[in-house]
Amino acid sequence: MAFPVMGDVLLPVAERRLAEATKRAVQAAGGGKVCEDETGLSDTRISCFCSKFDRASISIRNAVRIDGIGAREDGHPHILNAMASLLGAVVIMLPDHDGSEPCLRSGVMALSIEVGDVSRAISDALAGTGEDGTKVTIREAEAALGHLVELERATARLRRQLERVGAPPEAPP
Repeated sequence: MAFPVMGDVLLPVAERRLAEATKRAVQAAGGGKVCEDETGLSDTRISCFCSKFDRASISIRNAVRIDGIGAREDGHPHILNAMASLLGAVVIMLPDHDGSEPCLRSGVMALSIEVGDVSRAISDALAGTGEDGTKVTIREAEAALGHLVELERATARLRRQLERVGAPPEAPP
C-alpha cells in the first residue's frame, strides 16, 4: 500500500519513521503548544514535522529540545532513537544498575521478550494471515523493524550490565 504524499512521491521508510518518532516526542512533551513555546516554531510547522506525508524534517536543535522535555517512557528519546536507527546505531539510556544478579536476570528476560516480539512479527507477516497474504507489506515490515529496535536496545543494555560486572574495580580517588 502506497502512502499518498504531496506530488505523488512516496516518502522513504526512513523519513516516515522519523516523522512518526517526532509525533511521539511531541505527544510525550505535552503536545504542539508546549513544543511551540519551547522551540519558537509554529504549531503548523511542528505538525509538518510529524506528518508521514510531508518532507519537512525537524532540526537537530529542535529535536533535542522536544526530546528533552518529553516524559521518560518506552522509546524515549524518540527522535534521537529514530535518527540513530537510520544510521545503524542504537541509543541506550543507561541504567544505574550495578550488575547484580536481579539486574542481569531482568536483562535476560527483556532480551527474551524482545526476541519473541521480533519472531512473532515476522512469522505473522509470512504466515499469509496479513493484509497481503504471504507478501510482507510496508506496515508489517515497519512493525517488525520497531520490534527489532527494541531488541537491539535490550541487547545493548544487557551488554552494558555484563561489561560492568567484568570491568576491573575503579581505584579510589
